Amino acid sequence: MKKISRTAIVGLVILLVLLGAGVIGFLSGAFRPKAQPVARLRIVGPPGLRISSGSQVFSKPPFQLQVKPGVYIFKYSAPGCREQWEKVELEAGEFKRIELDLAPVTASVLINTRPAGAELVVNGQVVGATPLVLEEVHMGSYSGYLRMPGYARRTVEWSVEDERPKQILIDLDENVGTVSFNSRPQGAQLSIAGRVVGVTPYKGELNEGKYLIRLKRNGYVPLEQTVTLSRGQRLVREFVLSARPGGVKVESDPAGAEVFVNETKRGITPCTLGDLSPAVYTVRVVKAGYESMEKTVEIVSGFQDELAFKLLKSTGVLELTVRPAGVTVSVDGRIVGHTESDGVSATGTVPIVVRELSPGFHEVTVSHPRSNPESRTITVRLEKGKVCRPKAIDVWIANCEIRYKTGTVELGALYEESAKGILFGPEPGVKIAIDREKLEYVRKINPETGE
Repeated sequence: MKKISRTAIVGLVILLVLLGAGVIGFLSGAFRPKAQPVARLRIVGPPGLRISSGSQVFSKPPFQLQVKPGVYIFKYSAPGCREQWEKVELEAGEFKRIELDLAPVTASVLINTRPAGAELVVNGQVVGATPLVLEEVHMGSYSGYLRMPGYARRTVEWSVEDERPKQILIDLDENVGTVSFNSRPQGAQLSIAGRVVGVTPYKGELNEGKYLIRLKRNGYVPLEQTVTLSRGQRLVREFVLSARPGGVKVESDPAGAEVFVNETKRGITPCTLGDLSPAVYTVRVVKAGYESMEKTVEIVSGFQDELAFKLLKSTGVLELTVRPAGVTVSVDGRIVGHTESDGVSATGTVPIVVRELSPGFHEVTVSHPRSNPESRTITVRLEKGKVCRPKAIDVWIANCEIRYKTGTVELGALYEESAKGILFGPEPGVKIAIDREKLEYVRKINPETGE
């Protein structure tokens, strides 16, 4: 028998080791458990969503599930929502997303009142009148109020916790009062809370509360007032209306006359008086130099009348001839002028005219410091609308010196002169006609200076 070498033995051992490792690896692969196929699921729903399947419950989002393929029955629930079941079939490797829209839990609410017919107002909107059924009311708390003419407003509250119907019954309390409104004068249009209800006198019923009362009548100032009515109260009020002022426009020809209303001065024409209460007034106009005139006028509330006056002159004219020049002339103590020469004759003067003198007697005074006497007064009578020309007034003033051919010299008043002679006054009240042939000269003297 041949002897086996050591090298051959070592190689054989190595080969057996390698073969053994391969056999073990094969067997190991043949008996290792294979990975199971899975499906993925994402569920999205309302807040507070709760998911259950069999004994497993999921209540905390996010709901991302990894399950074996198959058929599942899921139950969904959330606060305020109806429970919902769903069959879900999942295949290996499938990803499915489910978005849930759960139906809300609702209930019916019956609201009724005694008596019926009250309006339910929620959030400012009228929902309906009792008896009233509110369908499909979601879970939660609600409030509103009930109103009905003649009854006090009532607050109403209700809540829905589940699907069981709710029933609410409310007894309304009457809140009516009576009113009796009148006015002076009667017959005013009456509005209550912006609604015209008639004319005064007025009687009626109102709910308790505050009301704005408005009264209107032609010729009177509108009146507004707030009144408060309590339940069961009988409110009686009389309102006194203020008449609108009337007016009158006053004109005169000529203008500028003083206007007196019931002897109280109110203005100068033309003028408009717009603050007269309704009544009968006497209107008088007065202007210097004209006759005063008056008329009566009835002032009607809210209207303006017109009065026109054609004034008649109530004065006369005084035309005075006063000789010679330089004389001061006064009428009733008031200086009205100084005489001036007319340039025609030695003593001729320009007449002094005084206008707008009242009819009647007036005193005319003429004066000069060198006259004799120094002043003199006469009385004249003036008629309305006429010119009074009294006899010429000659004032004795030594305004000339004459010398006779005989040598006699005299001072006196020269009234008239001509080529043939002069009219001379040696003293007041004396007038002498002298021929030129008898005179040596006639020397005029300035009455003011004496020269």
